[in-house]
Amino acid sequence: MRLAFFSLLALLSIASVAHAHGRPPFLGEIAFHPTDPDVIVVRATWGLVISDDGGETWGWSCAAVTGADPTRENPPILVTPSGAVLLGTFGGLARSSTDRCQYERPAALDGQFIIDLYARPDDPGVVWAVATSGVDPDSVWRSDDEGATWAMVGDPIDDILVERVRVAPSDASRVYLSGAIPVMSIRYDGGVPDGGPTTTERTGWLLRSDDAGETYERLEVPLLEGERNVHLLAVDPTDPDRVLVRLTKRTIDPTEERVLLTEDAGDTWTTAATGRQISGGAFSDDGSSAWVTARVVDGLFRSTDAGRSFTQVQRLSMPCLGVRGDEVWVCVDELADGYALGRSTDAGDALTEMLEFSEIYDLIECSRCTDVGFVCPMWYPDLAYDLRLDGGSAELPDGGVTGAPRDAGICIEDGVDAGPGPPPMDGGMDGGTTGEPPPEGCGCRAAGGAGAGLAPWLAMAALLWTRRRG
Repeated sequence: MRLAFFSLLALLSIASVAHAHGRPPFLGEIAFHPTDPDVIVVRATWGLVISDDGGETWGWSCAAVTGADPTRENPPILVTPSGAVLLGTFGGLARSSTDRCQYERPAALDGQFIIDLYARPDDPGVVWAVATSGVDPDSVWRSDDEGATWAMVGDPIDDILVERVRVAPSDASRVYLSGAIPVMSIRYDGGVPDGGPTTTERTGWLLRSDDAGETYERLEVPLLEGERNVHLLAVDPTDPDRVLVRLTKRTIDPTEERVLLTEDAGDTWTTAATGRQISGGAFSDDGSSAWVTARVVDGLFRSTDAGRSFTQVQRLSMPCLGVRGDEVWVCVDELADGYALGRSTDAGDALTEMLEFSEIYDLIECSRCTDVGFVCPMWYPDLAYDLRLDGGSAELPDGGVTGAPRDAGICIEDGVDAGPGPPPMDGGMDGGTTGEPPPEGCGCRAAGGAGAGLAPWLAMAALLWTRRRG
């Protein structure tokens, strides 16, 4: 039965691989370079949007080179001190080169569903990840070299579906995990099933470690009717005992979700805010203020009492939140509110528009002979359709709209023009191509680096998605 189910999912997944992204365009997560304020990376439904000049201009790259399926995945992202981007996909970790033009998949996490990524602000080269194979228990991993190599930390978590990891900025030994135990369990009486499967109440959990993730104390987070899971939002940068979490509900549930605060490391909780589909949470650097966003209309909430209570300051649809220094960045639903990314320098009272979809034309600057330079141009028609770039709503840039890097038509080998590159080709979600390979001798890649081999993981992805939200 299990084999047949996987086969059916695989067929459905292959059939669903189309050239359209299949969902409305939006931005979903903001990642800042830990030391360079000019570098900002934002996850989008088609891949990434990247600025190297503090948000003045933006370029794009496609999901195909990372191995993420843009029709269904929202991979966690992180920028390392060297400038490399890490993305957690259904089929493993994708790690870019420092110029973000090529991708690799570290062997230790290959084939695993990377659920979450996190790095402490004062030690950004150490990266934490939550991973699952879909068969084995969830596990926590750490990299001490910006995601190049990984080692498992502690024992696998055998029954809780772990969704988030956070390390206290002020105490590297304090590690938190959060998640839930699903509703179905089996009771046994003397080795004989007692009535078979028994429906029990879903339970939410915070796991607390004081030995850098080697062992955890389990603390139940009481769930109310309709609440499905516990998602860590933020740990106070100045106090490892103060934590904000979100109690998730189904996306079709129209009622508000709760944001809870603990000031004693999870022993007790108070409700700090409520909103529909909470999408992010963060403390200020000194812990005196905090912000929470909601993706459905409720918008941006601010706390001036260290996260104990929140007041709504913006009423917009906000799918994500990023805070650095005195800047508050938010993703905005452009289809509803007219722009895609905003920034506030007054704690959220006023927002400056930083990005509209019509401003995204150029692929990030990469040689034709790189993963991004070779694979992504074929996805430009898809991007143009998603963002309505060809709809006459904006003036076309000089040279027209191509979405390709300036050297897309040639390959250069030792300074010599190696001739025209291949024409645009149809490509699958795995970054592969069905046309000619790139010209020989110029280092071009025929497949999309970390994207190769995604299709076999789509069936598992569907099952994992169901498992974690059932």
